[in-house]
Amino acid sequence: MRGGKVVIDRADIGFPDRDVDGAAPILRERYGPVSLLIFSGSGRSLIPLVDAQKLALYITKSGRRRDYSIDVVTSDPSSPLGRLGMEFGTCLVVKGRELEEDTVDTSAFKSVGILGDVFILGASLVLQAIAESLYSGRPSEIRSRAARLMEETNAVVERFVNSDFLTELVSLLERRNLCFFAGLGSGREVARMTAVRMGHVKRAIGDQVYVAGESSTPPPRAGDVLVVISYSGETEVVAAWCKNFKKLGGTIASILGRKGTTIESLSDMVFHIETEVEPGAPNDFYIKAAFATSPLPIYLIEKLQERGLKLPEYIIRWYHSVTG
Repeated sequence: MRGGKVVIDRADIGFPDRDVDGAAPILRERYGPVSLLIFSGSGRSLIPLVDAQKLALYITKSGRRRDYSIDVVTSDPSSPLGRLGMEFGTCLVVKGRELEEDTVDTSAFKSVGILGDVFILGASLVLQAIAESLYSGRPSEIRSRAARLMEETNAVVERFVNSDFLTELVSLLERRNLCFFAGLGSGREVARMTAVRMGHVKRAIGDQVYVAGESSTPPPRAGDVLVVISYSGETEVVAAWCKNFKKLGGTIASILGRKGTTIESLSDMVFHIETEVEPGAPNDFYIKAAFATSPLPIYLIEKLQERGLKLPEYIIRWYHSVTG
C-alpha cells in the first residue's frame, strides 16, 4: 500500500513470532508504528481476544502507546474486544441485523453461525472504503467512498438477483449433487464465506459443500457444481480446476471481473462484475461479489420449500428473520 503502509496477516508465513506481543517490537523496528486490526462481530472471538490482550499487556508494560494501537471493528462496543479497542486505539461499531425475538432463536443461530452476514458484509464495505482512501492519500474521502461503494454494490446485487444466472444456478443447487466454490486470494475468501452459508442449506438435504483446493476436498463427479470467483478470469490454478471439473462432467458457474477470459470460456454460465482497477490499488470486485452471492442460500431455501422439502427449524427461522 502507498505511504509506507504494510498489511501483514497474522497467519502469514513471514510473521515474526508465534505471539503478537513477541512480534510487536520486531514489526515496530521494521515498519514503524503498528496497528493490530481486529474484525469481530461479537467482540468475543477467542484467538483475536487473546492476541489483543497480549498486545495490551505489552503496551502497558512498555508504556509505548504511540508505537502500538489495537483497532477493533465490532457490533458490540461493550464486548471485551470493543473495550480494548477504546482503551488502546479505536473501536468502529458496525451494527448487524437486529434480532426479532418472536422469530429468531438466538441459541440456534449461535450453534450454526449464520447470523453474522450483515456485520461481515457491512464491515467489509467500510474497510474497503478505508483502504481506497488510504491508497489515494485522501483519508477525508472515507464517507463519500463508502457511499459510492454502497450505491454501486446495491446495483450489482439488484442485477444479480434478477439475472438468468441466479435462476439457473439455484436450479442446479437444488439437485442432489456436491457444490464446490473456488477462488484464490481475495476470491478464495469470498468463496469460503459463501460456501459456509450455502453449506447449511445443502447439508440439510443430504449434500455437501466444499472449497476447492483444500486438503479435505474430494474429487468432483459428473453433475456436481463449481462456483468460481475470479476478478481476472485468468488465474492459472483456478483455470486448471475448471478444466478438470469440465472433463469430469461438472457444471461451472463463474462470477468474473473481466470479459473474454480463459475461465469464461470454460464456464457454462457467467455473471460479470466489470471493474477497472489501477495495478496495486484496492479492488472492489471482491466486496461486490460477496454482496452478490450473499442471497444465494435464501433463494435456494425458497426453491426447496416450493418442492415441499422439510428443512431444519433453525434454517426456517433464519429465512423468516431475513425475508420477514
